[in-house]
Amino acid sequence: MALGLSFLPAVARAQATADADVRCLLVSNVFAEKETEPKKKQVAIISVAYYLGRIDARLSATQFRTAILAVGKEPLGKEIAQTMTNCARGLQSKQISTAEMMQGIAKSQQAAGSAAPAKK
Repeated sequence: MALGLSFLPAVARAQATADADVRCLLVSNVFAEKETEPKKKQVAIISVAYYLGRIDARLSATQFRTAILAVGKEPLGKEIAQTMTNCARGLQSKQISTAEMMQGIAKSQQAAGSAAPAKK
């Protein structure tokens, strides 16, 4: 029983992350449909794809539906713009870390390629 209870914090964190991703998906979708400024609309559209991918990788269709219904009941009100900003920052942070990782991989491959002995 103690072993089973030890998984509860991890499950709760995973659900909180899933709920946050669902919230970002819903808010991004609203902004993707309603935003009139092109750059902001583009960020919202990219955010929809990003958060949908995160959700699809972790939730079954049933879990996704349940999360949409639960999060969809939460009032967004005047906090919707701040939520969108936070979601966009999360996406931006991931884009930056991914770009840095890719640059590191490219540099290590270049270094490995220049260190390889020449073929005869």
